[in-house]
Amino acid sequence: MDVPLSDEPPLAPVAISFASDPPTVPASAPRSNRSERASALRRLMGWLLDLALIAALTGAHLWLALRLAAPAQPWLDLLLAAPLPWLLLAAILAVACSWLSVALCGRTPGMALTGQRLQSLPGGALTPLQALARALLSVLSAAAGLFGFVLAAFDARGQTLHDKLCRCVAVVD
Repeated sequence: MDVPLSDEPPLAPVAISFASDPPTVPASAPRSNRSERASALRRLMGWLLDLALIAALTGAHLWLALRLAAPAQPWLDLLLAAPLPWLLLAAILAVACSWLSVALCGRTPGMALTGQRLQSLPGGALTPLQALARALLSVLSAAAGLFGFVLAAFDARGQTLHDKLCRCVAVVD
């Protein structure tokens, strides 16, 4: 079977390069400092989802402690006999969950589910040290009768007390 050959170039030429440098990929556009702030309802939903997560984690620890230590004792008796260790456990879980998720992903699980992220006021993501400071301060905001969280309802930027102290704001992702 003979295939006719022509002197015309192919319709779609292929370029082959043996250069050792990898091809450059255009960088994504940097996020601007002027992102849309998260609404009060969106913030509230994020907080409630985070609270539910912390309550579930604390409840799982309580259930496990009840099964291991005192299987015959009702869970409410165990909780009411020593509420301080369980509150301390909930605070530790809240700090760990908030710190790790904000340091690694820039948002808490509740913020991720409601389409929010944290951004520093100058712009950009929080550093791990800023995320730890924010997580520790959020427990103090909650311990003060939720005053630090209620402050967001009256603030022009919608910032909580711990957000103000850490110079960050929740924005829509």
